Amino acid sequence: KAGGMSLCSVARHSEYGSDIPADTNCWERQHFYPMWCLYYLGTRPKWESCEDLDESTPDFVMNENYLDYPLCMQQRLYSTLIREPVERAISHELHLEALKDTGNHEMPKKLFESRLAMGRMNYMTWALSADLFADNLNKASLVPGKMHAEVAMDTLSRFDFIMELSEDVECDAAILHFMGLGDDVVEPHMNAEFGKFEAKWHPPQPRSVYEEWNNLDKEVYDYAKRLIKVDCEFFKRLKNANSKPRYHHLPKNLAGI
Repeated sequence: KAGGMSLCSVARHSEYGSDIPADTNCWERQHFYPMWCLYYLGTRPKWESCEDLDESTPDFVMNENYLDYPLCMQQRLYSTLIREPVERAISHELHLEALKDTGNHEMPKKLFESRLAMGRMNYMTWALSADLFADNLNKASLVPGKMHAEVAMDTLSRFDFIMELSEDVECDAAILHFMGLGDDVVEPHMNAEFGKFEAKWHPPQPRSVYEEWNNLDKEVYDYAKRLIKVDCEFFKRLKNANSKPRYHHLPKNLAGI
């Protein structure tokens, strides 16, 4: 719930569109099948090597749920989208309730409750660290702690760039330019059809409860914001120094995840 569908839409309309996975969120099923689509939050199979991952995935691929380890940073550029944790958690809950309410997705009660619990509490910290700490059987039930937040921050520091859509339009444009996706502002959120549901829905808990539930994510988010500030300055200068997308100057197999 940080803008992945919107970014995917931008990528699909770029010159890379023909090589982008067909799924709505630009994730490629063989390696990045979302937990939501697996039986009661199952775990994706791991790739045998980074070379295998690089050779068997399209140039532009998006991931969902958790970050897969080992990181293949010699083969690919890594980036991530973030969002203020409390807003993200409330939006995630709204999305799940809307899916259930619209009747477009049949979701067993147990699966709904598992997804709700996972999305409410320190989801960003979980997503950036779970694959290092939990095996295939208990990844979904891992409860993040301080050490997971430390791993999450260390991982973010190694990413090539981090984005928070709509916070700094000039920054967004510079990074999209670098990626070869154009300079336009990211399109409106693709889940706008839930707007009518959102108008009548209110979070079941006060904001202070969501803040307490996401105390680790707030630390990770604050750290990510500092990294974003550095990234923005770099990519703005890079764009001003050279009007051509620098991303195009890289070997083809260095496209982003």
